[in-house]
Parts: sequence; structure tokens; C-alpha cells
Amino acid sequence: MVSHFRHETWGDAGRLYVDPRLPDDAHLPLLDHLEHAEREVFYGLELKAERPDVFAYLDTDLLTAAACTNRGVVAFYDGALHVVTTRADTRTSVVHEYTHHVLMSHGMLGPAWAQEGIAMVIARETWWLDPARLEQVRDAPMPLQVMEQAVPYTLRTDDALMFYVQAASMVRCFVRGDGARLRRLMDAMGTGEEAALGGSSDELAQLLEPSTWESCIDYLMRDMAPLR
Repeated sequence: MVSHFRHETWGDAGRLYVDPRLPDDAHLPLLDHLEHAEREVFYGLELKAERPDVFAYLDTDLLTAAACTNRGVVAFYDGALHVVTTRADTRTSVVHEYTHHVLMSHGMLGPAWAQEGIAMVIARETWWLDPARLEQVRDAPMPLQVMEQAVPYTLRTDDALMFYVQAASMVRCFVRGDGARLRRLMDAMGTGEEAALGGSSDELAQLLEPSTWESCIDYLMRDMAPLR
């Protein structure tokens, strides 16, 4: 597939592969999105990484054909960044996936809920702040083992949707609007220690107590503003 894609440059190190069905200048807005993503990740996490290879697609058909993802996926990261560039939310998708790239480049591989929740916070995603969805994760949350180990873009669409809502909720509930706590969570992900907020973390265990979880979701429903 790569041999049929157009090759474009992204600075000195980055390689950009463009779906040949896209217009000749289609990569220019994407370059802007990528540079924006670099700035946002550094602002939120104080981290940088070498630029990844990036694959730009016209539509989801080719993107999903290139990987084992569900049909609702419009972007993913597997060591390279893959994104459909013809959507209104492309910029948000690029920031989300670029956050994964930077976290993984610094050895921060899991748990899955923290990876996804941090990426959603850095990308300033708000779609998940829907009262009906929040009530669902409050009343019937996914098991912590699933939240720690799942690869969300391989889940069925409905399950993936609720995974992301719960992941973002968990990060926001832990961070509570404090950027320093976001970086503390990020740092913990890279230590490999018990304090890394896995299933044995006292702080996370307290967060997932029914009464604490319910009050946190209620807090999120009252406070819809993105973290910054």
C-alpha cells in the first residue's frame, strides 16, 4: 500500500504518506494539525518525541482495511499515526493520536484507561460529556481489568464508545482540573510500580468506590469545561 501513496515531508525527520485519491495539497492542513498537536502535547505533558510516520486517508474504508479496527474508527496509532483527513474533527483526532505517540515513546504503555483518557483530555474532547452516557458508566461501569487491558479500537463500536467515556471520566475524576495531577498520572504510568495507578492503587480503588464514583460523575455532569 505504501508504494502507491504519495510521499511528502514533515520537517527533517517526519515521513508523510498520502492516499493518492486525495488532492495534491491535502497534506498541507494535516501538517498544520500535526504541528498543533506537538504544541498541545508539550503544553499539557511537557514531553516531546521524534516525529512518527503519518498515513493520511481519504475515507475509513482504506483506513480500516489496513488494520484490525472496528468500522467506527477514523484514526489510530500503531507506531505510526493513521488518520482520515476529510472529516471536520481531523484536528482533534490528530492531537489524540499524537498524544499516544508521545506517551508510548516515553515508555508509558498503560493502563489503557489512562492512555485513552489522557489523550482525550489533551485533545480537549467534550463529546463524551453527555449526561446519558455518564449515567451509564456511573451505574454500570466496565470492570477495571477491561479498562486496564482493552485495545478500544478493536472493540465493538458500542463497547468502544463506553470504554472511551469511562476512560475520560476516570482521568478527569483523578485530575479534578489540576494540570499537575495530570502530569502526575502520566509519570506514574511510566514507573511500572504499584503506585502507577493500576488495580492495586489505593487512590484508584477509592475513586472506584460506588459512592465516590457516583459523586465524581455528578461532578463531571456539573462541570463540563475541558481541563486546562
